Amino acid sequence: MRFGRMALYSLISGALILIFVLPLGAVIQQAFSGGWSSFVQAVMSPIAIRAFELTLAISFVTAILNTAMGLLIAVVLERWRPVGSGALDAVIDLPLAIPTTVSGLMLVLLYGPVSPVGRWLTEHGVAVVYTRLGILFALLFVTVPYAVRALQPAIQALDVRQEEAAWVLGASGRRVWLKVIVPALRHALGSALILTFTRAMIEFGSVVIVSGNKPMQTEVASVYIYGLLENYDQRGAAAAAVVLMFLCALAFVLESRVLALLGRRRAVRWAAAEGGTPHV
Repeated sequence: MRFGRMALYSLISGALILIFVLPLGAVIQQAFSGGWSSFVQAVMSPIAIRAFELTLAISFVTAILNTAMGLLIAVVLERWRPVGSGALDAVIDLPLAIPTTVSGLMLVLLYGPVSPVGRWLTEHGVAVVYTRLGILFALLFVTVPYAVRALQPAIQALDVRQEEAAWVLGASGRRVWLKVIVPALRHALGSALILTFTRAMIEFGSVVIVSGNKPMQTEVASVYIYGLLENYDQRGAAAAAVVLMFLCALAFVLESRVLALLGRRRAVRWAAAEGGTPHV
């Protein structure tokens, strides 16, 4: 039995090292192969900085919008369950089932200037394809399943009795949402926010088709890294990749810290209200 466990442990460890540790180490080694000054020079170029700024900004907007949309969709699927909810539940997973390059092609065909929708938008001064708006649309399409699936289990696990108690105490629907439901979903909302944010940060396939890849304008970090590789600048690509990985890891750390802080504050408020009726 002990030999079998050791063999399984060794197999899993070897697989993790082969799949994760060695590739990560190779990227980090290449990024710093020219020394610290070379790394800084690679990631502090104006084009690199602009690519990271655009990636952070548009990923943040995507995360906010899709977390809110994901909450609404999850509530509809888990609480209301209207006719056709099964079809809606299946459609939510569509971005996960098709290649992201196909997602980008779909958006180009729909919003491009030759399509009826794209032509109508162009006539009204709205350009989607090869603009930042097109990048936002692509990221919204690709990341919405992550928000919905992160929130559904939490909504299923909500204690309806807390909501009923709030209603009995005279709380309005808005107050029930803000004081009962949203606080109970804070961890799921945080997970949805971070999952959509980090997924948007690293998206490539749909963005490379929709954005037009114009440096300083519509070039995001993942496409910038790809461009460096095409120009045989492996050191620069690795340096940019390290920064991108660091930003994603930092987002996860900040999420856990913020949620832990919110949880402690909520515990203090409830402890202070102990012995009386909590204010809803």
